[in-house]
Amino acid sequence: MKLNIFKKGVMLLATIAVAGSFTGCTDNFEGINTDPYGIEIGDIPLSTYFQEAQQSIYYNQSNGNWEYQLIQNLNADLYSGYLAIPTPFNGNNNNSLYYMVDGWNSWTLNYMLLHVMKPTENILNSTEAANYLAIAKVLRVAGMLKATDLYGPVPYSKAMKGGLAVDYDSQEEIYKAFLSELETAAAELTTFISNNPGDQSGRLGFDLMCGKQHTTWLHYANTLRMRIAMRMVKVEPALAKQHCEAAYASGVLADADPNIEVKDETMRNPLLVIARDYNDCGISANVESILKGYNDPRLAKMALPVGWKGDITPNGSTVPAGLTGEIHGIRNGLAFASKGEYTKFSIPAVATDGNDPKSSDYPLPIMKHAEAYFLRAEGALRGWNMGGTAKALYEEGIRVSFADYGVSADYANYIMGTTMAADYVDPYDAVNNIAAHNDVDVKYNTADSNEKNLQRIITQRWIANFPEGSDGWAMFRRTGYPKLFPNVENRSGGIIPNGEFIKRLPFCIDEINNNAAGVASGVAVLGGTDNMNTRLWWDTTDANF
Repeated sequence: MKLNIFKKGVMLLATIAVAGSFTGCTDNFEGINTDPYGIEIGDIPLSTYFQEAQQSIYYNQSNGNWEYQLIQNLNADLYSGYLAIPTPFNGNNNNSLYYMVDGWNSWTLNYMLLHVMKPTENILNSTEAANYLAIAKVLRVAGMLKATDLYGPVPYSKAMKGGLAVDYDSQEEIYKAFLSELETAAAELTTFISNNPGDQSGRLGFDLMCGKQHTTWLHYANTLRMRIAMRMVKVEPALAKQHCEAAYASGVLADADPNIEVKDETMRNPLLVIARDYNDCGISANVESILKGYNDPRLAKMALPVGWKGDITPNGSTVPAGLTGEIHGIRNGLAFASKGEYTKFSIPAVATDGNDPKSSDYPLPIMKHAEAYFLRAEGALRGWNMGGTAKALYEEGIRVSFADYGVSADYANYIMGTTMAADYVDPYDAVNNIAAHNDVDVKYNTADSNEKNLQRIITQRWIANFPEGSDGWAMFRRTGYPKLFPNVENRSGGIIPNGEFIKRLPFCIDEINNNAAGVASGVAVLGGTDNMNTRLWWDTTDANF
C-alpha cells in the first residue's frame, strides 16, 4: 500500500513536469476552492492548528511528500549546493537548469498561507494564554520566512484579513515585522518561564518540535531572530547588531538544547521518499568536494555510498568498478539522456531496507543548535557582544556538530586542518570535472582578514545545517559562501549570466491570475525586474565588510 503512495507521487510529479511550464499545478491542491487570505473559524481544537503549522514548515502536512519535493527540494535544496537531481524532468527544462517551471513554483506561497498563516492566525485570534500565542508567532515567522526568501515581497500584514485581492509587503517590511514579533514572543515566553518554574511540559502536548519545553521554544525564537537579523546585516547593520545582541542576551540555542526538528510518528520523512523511493535526489558535488577535501568524518554520516541499494542502476547498467562504497555527488544543472546511472550516486543518509521510517527516526532539521554558535561567531567577527571570540564560537559550533554526528573523537585534529576542498571528478563523464572552488581551510586564523574568516564560519555553518536548503541558499546569496560550482548548463534564456547563480523565484502565474493587483504591488516594491536574477532586499552587494 505504501508503494502505491510512492507511485502516485511519482506519476503526479511526472505529470506536473510535463505540463508545469505552461499551467499551474494546483489543480489537485486541497485549498483550490479555499480563499487563502481568509479565516474559517470552526470548532477545531487549537492543538490541531499548532500541529498543522509545525508539519507545514517542511510542507508535509498531508504526508504526501511530493509537496516538499515541489516547494523546496526542486529549488532551494538545489540552489543551496546541498542536493542535486539525477532525473531529466520536463525534458531537462526544469528549475535545476534555471528553466523555471511555473507549475512547481506556484505552490510555496499558497501552501504557507493556508497551512501556516491560517492556523496560526486562528490561534492568535483566540483568548489563549500569552505563551501559547508566543509559540504561534514563532511558527508563523518560521514558515513565512521560507516564503519571502524565495520570492521577496509576499502578502503578510494583510494576509488572513479577508478579501480576494491582497497587497504584498516589501521584504524590508516583512523582515522588520518578523523581528518585532519574535522580540514580543521571546518576552512573553520569558515571563511565563519566570512565573512558572519547574516542568510545564504537560501544557505543550501539541509540540512536535521543541521537546515540549518552553525554554527550548524561547531559545529557538531567539536564534531564529538572530538568523533573520544576520540576513539583513548589509542593509541594516545597526538594527542587525541590536537584535542579535538582544537575542543572545535573552537566550539562544546551545548544545544542551535539542536540534529543532518535527518529530511526528504519523509522518514519513519526505526527503527519504524522494531520494530513496523516487530516485529523484542525491547529494551535490559541492558536498562531496568540500567535505572530502576537509577529510570531514561527518560526510560518512550525512550521505550513503554508491551502491546504497545494490550495484545495478535502474536502466540495467552496472555501477562502475571501484565506485561501490565511495561517496559521490552530482553536479548541479546537469542534463540527462535518461534517468539512469546517477540515481545510484550518494543520497542523504536514510534507511535502505525498504521500510518507511517516520520523521521521528529521520527528521529533517528546521534549525540545528550548532547554528547558534556560528551566528554568534559571525557577530563576534563584526565586533558585537556575542559572549565569546569569533574563533572560540566557531570552534564550539564545529564541536557541537561533531557531537550530533557521533564523531567527537576526530574534533581536535579537524579544527587544525589546513587542507582545502577537493577537485570534483565525475566517474561517468569527464566533461563535468571541475577544480575545487571553496578556497579556505578549517583552521581559524586570527591573522587572516575578516572576509577569509567569514568564509570559514559560513562554510562550517553550511556543513552543520545540511540538508536544510532554505537557509543554505539564503546564506550563499547573502555572503557568497561557501563558493559553489556553477551550473553545468544554464537554460535561463540569458536572464542569468553564465557562471552566475539564481537569486529568487519569479512570482507565479497562479497568483498573477488570481491576485493581479497584489502581485503588481509586490513588483512595485521588489527593487528590480520580476525575474530570477533580481536580488532580494537583503542581498545587496558581493562585499561582506
